[in-house]
Amino acid sequence: MAVVFPSKEWMSELLKKVNSDEQYKKVAANWEGDYLVSVQLDSEALKDFQNVEKLKGFLEMLNTIPKEKRAEFKGKAEERFLNKLGLDINDDFSKLDFNVIAKKVAGIKPEEVSGAALYMWMDFWHGQLRNLLVVTPSERANARFKLSGPYAVFKQLVSGKADAITLIVGGKLKLQGDLAYMMRNMAAVRRFTELMASIPII
Repeated sequence: MAVVFPSKEWMSELLKKVNSDEQYKKVAANWEGDYLVSVQLDSEALKDFQNVEKLKGFLEMLNTIPKEKRAEFKGKAEERFLNKLGLDINDDFSKLDFNVIAKKVAGIKPEEVSGAALYMWMDFWHGQLRNLLVVTPSERANARFKLSGPYAVFKQLVSGKADAITLIVGGKLKLQGDLAYMMRNMAAVRRFTELMASIPII
């Protein structure tokens, strides 16, 4: 069954897929290293967030960040985006009229969300995806790898329309970290992206 991307359901499905896959356990048996993923909001995100379910999925992901940690977004692009939606950074995003908020997205210009991003932390360890969390950028600033790029490009990745290596080599995604280590473990990277792309998304 297809799930909304981005959403907590998508995150849950990805965890299940990876941790139940025997092939991944085998090829990633020696992998040690976490990722901080930065999905930057763009015109494609604004288009998608006019869809009530996708906006709800995005805001419910943000809602998993404890309020005391959201203070990091004060005065930054993430807070400005929420303010454009009539929201405060400390609001409970699970109790909203998403139909009303989705209509406000249409009035937001891409340049007004420039710099805003959704941050996810993925903790890979010896054939397991131990954790997948929505975080603030400083929370996992010491992650072994950092992957960043526009929302539109991440959509290509999670839908299987393009693979991670092609997107990185082509400069559409930016990867920081121990690249030599990653190249030695390409089978693990490849299998993970295959599993991610196997989840049907709305």
